[in-house]
Amino acid sequence: MHSSIIYNIHNLKNQKIDFSSTNRRFSLVFFTTVSAFVFLNFFQPFGLYYDENIPAQEVFVELFMAMTLVFVVLIISQFVLRPVFKADKLTITGLVGWFFIEAILASVLWTFLDILIKNGTQPIIFLWLENLAAYSLIMVLPYFLFLTYTYFRDALSATKEKEQVLIFQQYIVIKDEAGVDKLVVDVQNLIYIKSADNYVEVYYTENNMLTKILVRNTIKKLEKDLSDTPVIRCHRSYMINSKKIESAKKTTAGFDVKLQRAPESTIPVSRSYVSELKKQTTSFN
Repeated sequence: MHSSIIYNIHNLKNQKIDFSSTNRRFSLVFFTTVSAFVFLNFFQPFGLYYDENIPAQEVFVELFMAMTLVFVVLIISQFVLRPVFKADKLTITGLVGWFFIEAILASVLWTFLDILIKNGTQPIIFLWLENLAAYSLIMVLPYFLFLTYTYFRDALSATKEKEQVLIFQQYIVIKDEAGVDKLVVDVQNLIYIKSADNYVEVYYTENNMLTKILVRNTIKKLEKDLSDTPVIRCHRSYMINSKKIESAKKTTAGFDVKLQRAPESTIPVSRSYVSELKKQTTSFN
């Protein structure tokens, strides 16, 4: 269990979050700055502006200017620096590093803004370090809250895509020539398909009984539709589920195969299709 936890942490650290989307970048900037601005005005954290001599209006204006500056820095970072450094996708570690680069840039500009507004006598280096610490404390929560939301939304989306792929792989859809679904059957239950003039006979099991349905379509069209399934062409008139081959007997024309759930039927396999079937099963080796 301990090794499993370490593996999951390592995997999380190496998971990249995609920020190639313009909408996603702007959402990060907007959510971070607006959340921080509201937080500062309503809660006045970290002992900021407890001095009653500072008017509330002045506090609001100064915070608005500071957050506007931060907004500009983040816009430059996300829409100029990211493309330049090709940082559309970053790991958790990379995002932490990117955050501190933005923090350094913002705190430098914030420091110059303080100097222009307040004309303070505090050494610039101490003022900058103070602003760097303030920026990091104020911005880190909304910044990484948005990144966390983005990460889990992407993970959920990827999980749903995998589930859809698994569902697609588990079931086979037989359509008619107009593209209308005529049969949805578990891949394990479809046995074979036989051409019948302008129709095809689809043989599958239902309630452990071999069943047939007639569908207006062609073998050639179905071959394309079922190209990503184990149901493959074996003859000009037949397609078989390669997972259902029970035995294969060599003949002058190629092979004759017996299929599970259809032992009374012998399906011919032409020489031209043998090589493809060998990739799917060992019955021909």
